[in-house]
Amino acid sequence: MMTCRSLAAILVSTVMLVVLGGCSGLPPAVTKAPSTGLKGTLLVIGGGLDDDNRDVYERFVKLAGGPEQARIVVATAASGDQEDAARGKIESFRTWCPKAKVDVIRRETSAEETIALVDQATAMFFTGGDQKRITERYRPGDASTPEYEAIMRLLARGGVIAGTSAGDAMMGEVMFYTGRSAEALGIRSNRTQAGADDDADQKDLPPLGPRIGPGMKMVPWVFTDSHFFERNRVGRLVAAQEQVQQRLGVGVGEDACVEIDLASGRMTGVSVADSLLVDVARMSRDGLARNGCVARVITRGSTVNLVQRLHARGFSQHELILRMTREEIGSYLGLKLE
Repeated sequence: MMTCRSLAAILVSTVMLVVLGGCSGLPPAVTKAPSTGLKGTLLVIGGGLDDDNRDVYERFVKLAGGPEQARIVVATAASGDQEDAARGKIESFRTWCPKAKVDVIRRETSAEETIALVDQATAMFFTGGDQKRITERYRPGDASTPEYEAIMRLLARGGVIAGTSAGDAMMGEVMFYTGRSAEALGIRSNRTQAGADDDADQKDLPPLGPRIGPGMKMVPWVFTDSHFFERNRVGRLVAAQEQVQQRLGVGVGEDACVEIDLASGRMTGVSVADSLLVDVARMSRDGLARNGCVARVITRGSTVNLVQRLHARGFSQHELILRMTREEIGSYLGLKLE
């Protein structure tokens, strides 16, 4: 039986999904991945990462240099309770690589100490919480800082940066602040209570349109979102991609992870739980409805080259057409995928 973390069993009811037949116009197969000029690896985790998620933790430790050589920095800037977030993540890493050196960078950590710790690290892990706290700490006003430059040096020397929940959402050129799919699509819902995707201090009706702002600019090709299936976020992802003209977006489910190799642009599913790559290259509008988006399920071991995808004009027979409608967002539709 499918679980609530499998895309094969959960999709938003406002999305009509039709398996494509053989599509013509596909570009010829490319056997050699392009060189992007970038280095390093990102692990994009959708939140709710279980401590026993062997696939994700073992991959992180391997990319960090192995259990003997890993030097990990835990960045807690996003978290409300930084001490609890740090303690929990240190315990997780002690389980999977007990010999690794693990340091913590908090919001209050000085610039000098932050730079020194990151420059010595082989890996960095951003905890969950509020992604705006991350950009305010490292890229205030969408401007580079010495701490941010140290983070980018970590990637440039081939290191790995992982982020869960808020640490997922902050990775792109643009990131979500908050907001639910209905309002992001321009649909005024009739709900009377605030939800998980509302501002905590929100008193008035939420504004229409996607709630977005500058991200941490770690990956240039794709918009990233977290808690994707569990919080019905496919609508807001499509709306944000449309607004900023970002062709590709990836929604990562809870306890799910995708790996992005920055040198090649290759994205690979790491976890048992699924993620969804959404392509809006052929999207059209009819009032508030969005038609013609294409989605691809990212399962464990499946690979998509994002750079090649941006140059592709056709789609594979395993991809799906998404039609976003203005029906109320909130329930789920089970779908059996071949």
